Amino acid sequence: MTVQVINLVRRAIALVLRRAANAVWQDRSLYEANGNRPFNLNGWDHIPQNQYDYTPKGTHVSGLASQFLLVPKNRYRLVLLPDQQITSERGIGWITEDNSPDSYDRLWGDTHALEKFRAESGHVREKMTAEIVDHIDAHLSTALRVVDIGCGAGDLLAEVRRRRPQAVLAGLDYSGKAVESARLAVPGSDLRQFIINRELPFDSHQFDLVMCCDVLEHLEHPRDVVAELVRICRPGGLVAIVVPDGDVDQFFGHYWFWNAQSLESMLAPWSGVVSRLPESREFIASIHRPSSETRA
Repeated sequence: MTVQVINLVRRAIALVLRRAANAVWQDRSLYEANGNRPFNLNGWDHIPQNQYDYTPKGTHVSGLASQFLLVPKNRYRLVLLPDQQITSERGIGWITEDNSPDSYDRLWGDTHALEKFRAESGHVREKMTAEIVDHIDAHLSTALRVVDIGCGAGDLLAEVRRRRPQAVLAGLDYSGKAVESARLAVPGSDLRQFIINRELPFDSHQFDLVMCCDVLEHLEHPRDVVAELVRICRPGGLVAIVVPDGDVDQFFGHYWFWNAQSLESMLAPWSGVVSRLPESREFIASIHRPSSETRA
């Protein structure tokens, strides 16, 4: 017998013995033991080979950021794994991650979801509403016409009305359910459903105070929208812009992640002054329009 033949016989015998051992002891892999479906073990998600493309397109995963691998911002999106569903169990904000009007309708149009949203993180959003108005309070005393661009359920406008009942209020949001909720919060106001893209549906110099809070980071063209915020503000008026701190913000529904320096740089054409809100720690930028400007 040649050496080559002997080696072939040895390999054949080894294969037979290995198959026999597997049949006797049923030594299945972890994936086989879990039905060849994704499973979690010791805090790690295990995805069987060749199942990476099973994730439904246009969907997203729900859960705490600490439980997932975070990929570079503005590059990729989280997606649902098989059998996962959009849920608010680990944070109500996850249901709005895709930035669609339908997802925000699920938030603003559901009383339970809205209560949960306001109560998150020790009611930080309610506290932020108050501290935003505290920040602009000195200007509020002379503001006769006030608009909130991206008004949501009208919480900020309601706080303005509480402090200045005679102010004429207006607002925009691209969620129809948000506009419905805002009309209940501040009845008699000019509230419209409108997709905020590049232009705003108001006349130049129409408002004494223009607010835009937690909105710009969701938009594809924030500079164009800032120019519009300034356009609709009268000479001598104030534009107040609030955005999250991009150095710690990890929400995948956001397109932009500004820190204080990059936000100030973006607002430089309008001499925006950036400071930090004391409790929510978000950034608030103030753009003061000079009183000497000539009206269009």
